[in-house]
Amino acid sequence: MFEEETGIKVNRIGAYSRNDEWWARLQAGDDFDFFIPSADWAERALKADMLQPLDLSLIPNTENLAEDFQTIEALTQDGEQYAQAFAREIYSLAWNTETITEAPTSWEITWDEQYEGRMTLYDQASARVGTTALYLGQDPFNPDDWDAIRDAMTEQHQLISKYWVDYQVGMEMFINEEVDLGQISDGRVRMANGLGATLEYTVPEEGALVALDTLAITAVAKNVENAHKLIDFMQRPDINALQMTIMGYDSANRAAHESLDPEVQATFAIPEGSDLRVLRDFDPQVRTQMEELWTEVQLS
Repeated sequence: MFEEETGIKVNRIGAYSRNDEWWARLQAGDDFDFFIPSADWAERALKADMLQPLDLSLIPNTENLAEDFQTIEALTQDGEQYAQAFAREIYSLAWNTETITEAPTSWEITWDEQYEGRMTLYDQASARVGTTALYLGQDPFNPDDWDAIRDAMTEQHQLISKYWVDYQVGMEMFINEEVDLGQISDGRVRMANGLGATLEYTVPEEGALVALDTLAITAVAKNVENAHKLIDFMQRPDINALQMTIMGYDSANRAAHESLDPEVQATFAIPEGSDLRVLRDFDPQVRTQMEELWTEVQLS
């Protein structure tokens, strides 16, 4: 649609299923212009001089963003923004309503032995350590009792049938009824239900982690003006609403929400009182400790 409207040719040079893949490509010298990093990794990229500032005069549709997303403090430097909020993914607790009829309210259910071999979780250090920290009442970004987290994760590890790396794989495990319970994004719950699944999701009482996808331009971009035009196009209400209805991901775009039919808009309502913790870049020592702990648990 962008190509048809603007006449600008989009050269798609590939996709990635997780942030460390684009990071490796940029580090290796790839020179793509536009990409969609999560906010925590964009913050890390900003510190590594991998992004260039956005010229907001070229992105008038910025005004469509919800007030809370107009700027991202961690991605603002010297008064300039280096990435713009796009979509929000809650790493939610999801379940098959055909097999689990009473809605769970706590992450505690993912330690319940009656669901052994019927659960899946996100295979990512920050998600595993962070969610366990939330369950134990600790700061998910700077835990203070690593031994308690290790013990809890090791106990839980014995009950999990499979961890997912790619969002599509995690969703298909629910659709194919390989699992009844686990952690996937709220967007994938909506998409799965559109494909015939019978899922619900919640933000447990202990809270949930959130990945905020952003729109960004690399420091090595060769087509900077056109990259800005693409960002502005994607922040247009009708285009952003297409992302919501096709992909199922919640949007940071207020105008896109308002353009949806009320019954569709209601499916994006976040449970009242939800404690959402948007992922941010970790202290390098904490990040290393999380990764080492997750590897230790996986090998246990």
